[in-house]
Amino acid sequence: MKKLEFRPSKSKDDFRNNYRLHDLAEFHGKNLLTQWGIEFVEFGKDKRYERVWEKGEDKPDLVLKFKNHRAFLDWKGKHKSKWLVNERAINSYQQWSKKYNIPVIIAFLVFDESKDLTDRKFAFLNIHNYIFSPSRQWDKNKTVEFTSVLPELNKVNILDYLRKFFDDAP
Repeated sequence: MKKLEFRPSKSKDDFRNNYRLHDLAEFHGKNLLTQWGIEFVEFGKDKRYERVWEKGEDKPDLVLKFKNHRAFLDWKGKHKSKWLVNERAINSYQQWSKKYNIPVIIAFLVFDESKDLTDRKFAFLNIHNYIFSPSRQWDKNKTVEFTSVLPELNKVNILDYLRKFFDDAP
């Protein structure tokens, strides 16, 4: 086996620690979807315990189903109300959206140090504007930041945006 001569930006523990907020967001988010009567199925596979040595293609976490509408959804757990997403993920999500002709929702759930949910927002990719961040993050990832005022993550808003997406579709 060939030995790779590089030092990763994130240790295995750092990599897995990033999932703690994601898992918290996913737990709260799935609970909300269930309360709202929005069906969902898993889409992206969790690879945190696989031996991965190169960056792979990102997949959204879920496919939402509500009446005749479908959408991808990806959970983002945050400690601050700064709406950042890895550029690599955005590019991949756009490809999935184009392939299946359904929108991508990025759900941001913000938690305080006590793990209490303090804020819920979402962005519809290709509807809400973002900019490419001028510098890389601590883990060397390039990111984008949503600059639009993002709507509250709730059933009414999600369904309104789904209707708008499909009503505006060719």
